[in-house]
Amino acid sequence: MPYKFPGLTGIFTLRLITVTILAALAATITGQPSHTGSYDIVKYSVSIKVNDTTSHITGTAGIRVTAGEEASAVILDLVSVNSDGTGMTVDSVLKGGMQVGFTHQDNRLVLPAPAGDTTMTAEYRVYYNGIVGDGLIISTNMYGDRTFFADNWPNRAHHWFPCIDHPSSRAKVDLTITTPSHYQVIATGLLQKRINLPGNRTAHYWSSSVPVPTKVMVFGAAPFAVEYNGYIDSIPYSNWVYPQNHVEGLASFSATPGILRFFTDLLGPYPFEKVANVQSTTRYGGMENAGNIFYHEEAVAGERDLEYLIVHEMAHQWFGNSLSESDWPHLWLSEGLATWLTDWYYKQKHGEQALRQRMQNHRQRVTGHANTRLAPVVDHHPERLTDMLNPNSYQKGSWVLHMLRRKIGDELLLEGIVKFYNAYQFGHACTEKFMNVLEEVSGTDLEEFFDDWLYSAGHPVFSKRTSFSNGRLTMELVQTQQHKMAFTFPLDIRFIMEDGSEQDHTFDIIFRRHEFVIDMPSSPVEIILDPETWLLYEQR
Repeated sequence: MPYKFPGLTGIFTLRLITVTILAALAATITGQPSHTGSYDIVKYSVSIKVNDTTSHITGTAGIRVTAGEEASAVILDLVSVNSDGTGMTVDSVLKGGMQVGFTHQDNRLVLPAPAGDTTMTAEYRVYYNGIVGDGLIISTNMYGDRTFFADNWPNRAHHWFPCIDHPSSRAKVDLTITTPSHYQVIATGLLQKRINLPGNRTAHYWSSSVPVPTKVMVFGAAPFAVEYNGYIDSIPYSNWVYPQNHVEGLASFSATPGILRFFTDLLGPYPFEKVANVQSTTRYGGMENAGNIFYHEEAVAGERDLEYLIVHEMAHQWFGNSLSESDWPHLWLSEGLATWLTDWYYKQKHGEQALRQRMQNHRQRVTGHANTRLAPVVDHHPERLTDMLNPNSYQKGSWVLHMLRRKIGDELLLEGIVKFYNAYQFGHACTEKFMNVLEEVSGTDLEEFFDDWLYSAGHPVFSKRTSFSNGRLTMELVQTQQHKMAFTFPLDIRFIMEDGSEQDHTFDIIFRRHEFVIDMPSSPVEIILDPETWLLYEQR
């Protein structure tokens, strides 16, 4: 998922659910696809022609669909022409090489269903054109050069080609991008061929054999300085930066080989055909497009150390791209896992104490956000999908995994993460499926834990009072948050005595109010809650 810069970005299936065309046309894009049906997109073959003077594109989209007899139509997302003149006009549609009727309104393109009594494959070809208003960003870069960068997250791909614009749908993709010849083009998959055309134009043919969701299905066209670095363990590796800052730009990606090897050792084989780092005009600090990661142009050109941004985006190649969330409320399975994997990388490089400081910083972000908008991590009611790019999805998601380290141990947590990935690779999953895998691996009932930290809003907020008398310390600890009666967790408390000695105690917190009586030789001079940074909480 996208990584913001600066700073630290129910099971749904498109198969075997019948829906009427009328219901689909009545819906609006709110992040929930309205076009469920007994069909699936297998492959897109998208051809786009761009020019040097306008934001008008000409497009052709080949769409291969598998469908069952229940399918009454094939319904795709494609933006309609808006009042400002932006949007796409469909000129014609072919099905099996024959022209067919269609409807295109309210951002929905409705095509006739495949005919047949059994599951079958149909080939559609959609011819369209229009002025791009979003999704494909046609602009000038920081040096004034004209550029074209697809920027699809969360569901903006339908602004430039017809698709099912939802993370639960994935397909293979061919991209043919025809540009004036002074541009170079990077895209999803591998370059198959480049053809020089009359009129000083070039067609660039890219193809991906790996199915990906539309949110990470992209191309970029710009004047690039391209560095081809051979292979990282058989994976082609390249960097694409602006010529004006190519020295510092190429140097900023130097950590990539080590990061890729770290994750292949931890999670398994890299899932895509190549690794390409791309300087771009993305609205995010980094956008984890499958096999070609787009980084904000100023981050690449500046003096910022990109190592941990590269780590985050590389982690997304496994979680977010190869395994996607089944629906937007489960975004933390992309962003939280990528954030935690970045933290885990940080721990391996700098040690546990450095990780604790990082988690304390995360905790401040999470508690601050809760005071602004109180919502669960699995949030079914964001006002906008982009609102989910918040500390709940990123830092709190990482905190959930950090607390699971304590609950089930490092070894079982890592085993569970890998098993979850292998079970749903090149597919999608929801939070419940993740919980089920961890329960199976650990033999631990995690329902209460997931309810507290993912399905409930907020976090524990403590107040405490202490008194000392006759060799005994009495401590009253109260959870004061108003939105939830009580969270359940182990709480470590460190008591520091006047002579510098320490006493550590762990208490199982179950109720809203607890009172503890502890034998001590004298009154402690300091009481530290959670000294080893294992708990997401706030003390007031």
